[in-house]
Amino acid sequence: MIKTGSRNQLDKLEQLTTNWGIYQHGKLDKPNPEFGYALEDQARALIVTEAFGEEKLANIYFEFIINALDNNGKIYQYFYDSDDSIVPDRSKECSEDGLGMVTWALMTTKKEGQKKDKILKIILNQAEGWNYLRPMVYLVLGLVNGNRSDLEDSLTKKILDAYKEDGDWRWSEDKLTYGNALIPWALWKRGRIRQDRISLEIAPKATDFLLKMNLKDNVPMPVANFGLNKDDRERIYFDQQPIEVAYMVCCLEQAYLTTNDRYYWDQASNWWKWFWGNNINQAKLIDNNFACYDGLTAGDDKVNLNQGAESNICFLMAYQAVKRLNLVD
Repeated sequence: MIKTGSRNQLDKLEQLTTNWGIYQHGKLDKPNPEFGYALEDQARALIVTEAFGEEKLANIYFEFIINALDNNGKIYQYFYDSDDSIVPDRSKECSEDGLGMVTWALMTTKKEGQKKDKILKIILNQAEGWNYLRPMVYLVLGLVNGNRSDLEDSLTKKILDAYKEDGDWRWSEDKLTYGNALIPWALWKRGRIRQDRISLEIAPKATDFLLKMNLKDNVPMPVANFGLNKDDRERIYFDQQPIEVAYMVCCLEQAYLTTNDRYYWDQASNWWKWFWGNNINQAKLIDNNFACYDGLTAGDDKVNLNQGAESNICFLMAYQAVKRLNLVD
């Protein structure tokens, strides 16, 4: 068991957060306001801080999300400081990925309000026409928190239909890209909550494929940010990013909760230790303040010493998962 001590696990999030929201990037161990705020960071930060019971931060992120909708019904992705407020980059409406994360957060939080209902209505009305996997998967992670709906069933069917078996390649796409474990994570959760037999058939196949492709001598080897094509003969190992590891830990938690199979519990522990040196560089990604670096690199430093929002939010998601599994103190 890795001891995390009595530190405030949310110190880094507090440091990155202003009165408006959480900054997207860090420059070394300090916030970097130049790149402003990303809507998807507020969404994941809302989920994490509510799980910690940290209402002050959760309220900041919730207010950011519900105010990202303008009077014309548009939802923007990036915002920047401007005098005593923030303003959106009106050239960049929110991506489907971002909208999926917003829905996941708003359907997880207990917070209510007319603006929340309006944003959800706008997004859910669009979602039936979505075809990219990850936005649909984020949506399903949110929808399973409510009453079962035709939209949830329809999106799940699209996700399941994307899964193919071609020799040893047993996956939903011809390439492993980013946030890969998100897909089986959602299928495990959907299958367990809805007693969905087909989701529970595909989830272990997809999880086991990811583990096969992302372990080397039982050391976690998440797909690098360049991705991995089905026909690639040579593997690129860098950069490795915390989001991949965190989503895998969360996926393995759901797998264990669903099956009670100790193998998934052991692998959740194994992947969690990636943050603490069980990785190709044998380098810790967590500093003495419980803050997470932005990834493993091939350079002399071995780690990307910046500490941004995504890395730290996802690390805390993984922390909460292993805590629920009694893998940390």
